[in-house]
Amino acid sequence: MSAFADKVVVVTGAARGIGRATAVEFASAGATVVGADLDSEALGEVGELALRLGGDVGDADDAHQIIDGTLAAFGRLDALVNNAGTWLLKPTAQITPEEWDDQLSTNLRSFFLLIRRAYPALAETGGNVVNVASMAAMRFTTPHVAYASAKAGVIAMTRDLAAEYAPEVRVNAVAPGPIDTMGLTAAMTPAEKADFGRRYPLGRMGEPEDVAHAIVFLASPQAAYITGATLPVTGGTELGVPSLF
Repeated sequence: MSAFADKVVVVTGAARGIGRATAVEFASAGATVVGADLDSEALGEVGELALRLGGDVGDADDAHQIIDGTLAAFGRLDALVNNAGTWLLKPTAQITPEEWDDQLSTNLRSFFLLIRRAYPALAETGGNVVNVASMAAMRFTTPHVAYASAKAGVIAMTRDLAAEYAPEVRVNAVAPGPIDTMGLTAAMTPAEKADFGRRYPLGRMGEPEDVAHAIVFLASPQAAYITGATLPVTGGTELGVPSLF
C-alpha cells in the first residue's frame, strides 16, 4: 500500500511549476489531491487532481473556502502544501507600497490563513504542513526585497508553528534555489539554461520535480520525526561559487 493511500492533500499554486509537480507526485503516491490556483484554466489541465478550487489565497474568504471545500468533499485533511506565490524583481526604491502588500499577501499572509483554518482538521488526522519558502530568505540572490522578506517570514512561521502545534501537527518547509520554472526561465534557450546551471555546485538548475520530491518526503511517514525544519533544495547554491582551481 502506498504511503498516501486514503490521504487527502491540498496543494496551492498547483497549476504549474513546483505546485503542479508536487500535485502529480502526491497523486502518484496514492493521495487524493486537491489543487488550488487563481488560474482556473491552467488548473484544469492538471489531470491528476481529484478536486480543483480557485480563488485568491491571500483573501481570507477564498483561503477558508479552499479548506472548507476540501473537507466538504472528502471529510478529512492529511497534508497542506503552501506553495502559491509570486515574485517581484525590482530595486527597493521602485517598489510601491501596493506591490509590497501584494507580495506579503500572497507569499506570507496566505500561508497563515490556510494553516489556521486547516489546523483542526490536520490535528484530527495527525497531519502536517509543508511550506514553500526560498533560498532568498537565507542569503541575497537578486533585488527582490519584498519577496525575500515574505519568504523569511515563512521560515519563521514554520519554526514557531511547529512548536505551537506539536505534537499533533508537524510543520516543515522547503527552500528552493534556482529552479527551472516557467516564470523564471521562460525566455532562456536550453543552451542558456545549461550555461546558467554550470555556475552551481551540482552543475545544473533544479527542476520542479526536485522540489516536489522533498515536499512529498517531508509530508510522508518517513519524516515523522522531523518538524520545524527548513530543507534547502538548492543544488548547493548557498555554498557559493565552486573554486576554479
